[in-house]
Amino acid sequence: MKKILSAAVFCTALSLILCGCSMKKGTDKKSGKVEATSQPFTEREVEETDGVFVFDDAGILDTAALKACNDYAGWLYKEKLMNTAVITVDDLGGKAPYDYASEKFNELYEGKGSGLVVLINNDTNADAVFRSGACLYSVEQKEQDDALYWATKEIFRGDYRAGIMRLLQLGELCPMHIIDNSQAFEWEQITKIEKALSACKNDVTIIVSHNNSDISNEDILKQYYSRKYKDNSGMMFMLDTTSGKIIAQSSDKLSADLEKVLKNANDLSAKGDYMNALTKITDHLNKE
Repeated sequence: MKKILSAAVFCTALSLILCGCSMKKGTDKKSGKVEATSQPFTEREVEETDGVFVFDDAGILDTAALKACNDYAGWLYKEKLMNTAVITVDDLGGKAPYDYASEKFNELYEGKGSGLVVLINNDTNADAVFRSGACLYSVEQKEQDDALYWATKEIFRGDYRAGIMRLLQLGELCPMHIIDNSQAFEWEQITKIEKALSACKNDVTIIVSHNNSDISNEDILKQYYSRKYKDNSGMMFMLDTTSGKIIAQSSDKLSADLEKVLKNANDLSAKGDYMNALTKITDHLNKE
């Protein structure tokens, strides 16, 4: 029987750590059950994507299955801002499944941002789930284990589509409006911010980053914004914990009141008070 292994991988500037569980233990994260972790399982209906997220090198997916998995991975990439990929292989080239999946993530996404890679490995029959960034800290080990249990049964009977879709659906455990890729917040704080953002009149997303690249925060934010809001319908903020600065992106000019709130939030953020900084922003947005 094919055995599915899982690896949660978090990249820092100093090291690459392989582990099998979230580092935020003891938190109460019960925001609703995702079907990936239980039976029955149904697929989410999503729009067709124009990106390529499935790399079926093993040739195990028929046309319909490949399209369904690719469209759903594309939905996670757009809506959850999650760097997603599905890879099937017949030959790992002597590498461990975890190493192979992490190397593919680095090749595809330069190892940046939230990551979710599903590796179906027909070489040693040890499949892998790779998670990084916000995806690492939003999915608890039990939730992943439950999804892997059911996916194993589906893949064992040859239903690769169901198994892959189930594992991809773990991405839905991640918040929709706040993407914390820098571990700046505890889960309780993330839940509070997510609730406040969900109550906003307009669609608002906050990216929490630790930018050590040569790309400016402004350019990074523009890339994220165009990825999620192709119709220019939303507002996005980026908190960079490296500089302590918060910047905003919107198709409309920011109001004078919001500019003032953003300045006050930056004063708090510069002192490392990220929670109160974002609370000032969400409180203002919920009053508009």
